[in-house]
Amino acid sequence: MEHRREIDGLRAIAVVPVVLSHAGFPIFTGGFVGVDIFFVISGFLITGIIIAELDKGRFSLARFYERRARRILPALFVVILACIPFAWLWMLPDMMENFGQSVVATILFANNLLLAKTSGYWDLEAEFKPLLHTWSLGVEEQYYVLFPLLLVGLWRWGRKPTLVAIGVILVASLIMCEIGGRLFPQANFYLTTSRAWELLVGSMCAFASFRLERKYNEVLATIGMLLIGFSIFVYDSHVPFPSLYTLAPVFGTALVLLFAREGTVTCRILSLSPLVGIGLISYSVYLWHQPLFAFARTYSLDPLGPLDMLGLVAATFLLSWLTWKYVETPFRDRSITPMRFLSTGLATAAALMFAVGLGAHLTHGFPSRVFNGVDEREMFIAYNSGVFRFKTDDFPKNGKKNVLVMGDSTGRDFVNVIEEAGRQRDYNLIYRDDYVCPAQSPVSPTLSKLFSETDVFVLVYIGSNCAGQLTADIGAENAKKLIVIGPKHFGYNLNPFLRTPPDERASVRSKILQPILDENNLQRATLPPGGKFVDLLHLIGRDGTTMPVFDENGLFLSQDRVHLTKPGAIYFAERIFTDPALSVLH
Repeated sequence: MEHRREIDGLRAIAVVPVVLSHAGFPIFTGGFVGVDIFFVISGFLITGIIIAELDKGRFSLARFYERRARRILPALFVVILACIPFAWLWMLPDMMENFGQSVVATILFANNLLLAKTSGYWDLEAEFKPLLHTWSLGVEEQYYVLFPLLLVGLWRWGRKPTLVAIGVILVASLIMCEIGGRLFPQANFYLTTSRAWELLVGSMCAFASFRLERKYNEVLATIGMLLIGFSIFVYDSHVPFPSLYTLAPVFGTALVLLFAREGTVTCRILSLSPLVGIGLISYSVYLWHQPLFAFARTYSLDPLGPLDMLGLVAATFLLSWLTWKYVETPFRDRSITPMRFLSTGLATAAALMFAVGLGAHLTHGFPSRVFNGVDEREMFIAYNSGVFRFKTDDFPKNGKKNVLVMGDSTGRDFVNVIEEAGRQRDYNLIYRDDYVCPAQSPVSPTLSKLFSETDVFVLVYIGSNCAGQLTADIGAENAKKLIVIGPKHFGYNLNPFLRTPPDERASVRSKILQPILDENNLQRATLPPGGKFVDLLHLIGRDGTTMPVFDENGLFLSQDRVHLTKPGAIYFAERIFTDPALSVLH
């Protein structure tokens, strides 16, 4: 397949908004669509190569997979290997555990599946995940494995039946994408079934051969660029994605691939040397940007500013050029890197990375690096999940006060605090995590029964509008039984406190983020008449703007800025029951 400079330029148009969007520059709110542009380009180029070789009767799966391995794996493995020392030095165990899981999933080209199961793309924690972006490689590699097999199998029936079959799969994937975006939007973002249609649009373009006059090529290519630009500068995190909205960047990319022919203005612009140069190193740019951003944030006590991010963007392009020149280029050349050397090197690197990643997973992040002999089980976020034994359907009939705690993982934190204070012996305690706010359906019969028997309702930080909804569900006359526990948060980033000397830890404090302060004030302001509010930010933080990071023994109160370790639960238990609002739990 002949090299087209304008496609290199289109790669630049794809990667630059991704990088600047992840760097936090607000003008590129839809920069994430760069990934969708890459998907279409990949589908176009890969399909073009395969059908050209099938037409000549010399397509080889082994040769195809070797080319993909040479193109993708060396640079990827260099980036992952470069991440490991920084993760070891700078990450708290829970974050290190997550990183190890991502390493293993990335090597298996399944990080998209891991992320579909464990997280959302737009949460703050995403900013601290060095390998978050490899989800797209998972989608592409799953396509690279399956699509050639499908194409070879269909080819015997002829080009038109093959095209029809691909079109049917494309439409089915688009429908699944739209439905998935409504039913399970977080997982839908990462799943190959919801992304395959984008690659297949590129595949369909590879089959097409339009012969239009230049003026029509000009118009259609321009429309394509306008659709891409519209997506980049108008879309944001509130746009359901992927969904039918994704048609704009995907269809725009298809128009450029098909009609930005030589001589058109679009082709000339995309063929400019700066764009072509960025396009040539775009794969390395994509690989490096997220680890650089994530580790810089992991190291910093405060959010990074625009100048910091510009410096990291410059470092991204420098590292990417070096990687393209000294890793990508030589490894793609069989005369420089023979297959024996390639396979041995990749297998060795993969085994090393897999061992590190699996070790981080099995040990929960190599906690001995950090906790120095402390009972490690008490320091994990997993400590938070030990309270499910309190998730029952019925209060015992023993004459004691009935206390119902509702909330998600922060609710479990509060139950741990009650337990560490030894107060659960004084009343019947039930924890429920199935009270949904905002309401998506009527209260279940089980919860309705519990509501009728509850003496004290404890609602733990699940949104500012939940107290009003709960009051409506239990009756305004029961609002006096309601206690709302406000948010707790330990600042932007706890990882830098690993560098705090042990004798200074007890006095260290972290700045509370402004959105948390705003949410705390909003919850207080929207408290139903008769309800009680527990302001943890002032009760534990004292001044309401900072929070302690360690207990008196220098042990972390939290690992992830939100959830409590066991020392954290003990620390809270020794302090919060002085609040008059909690006198009913004495």
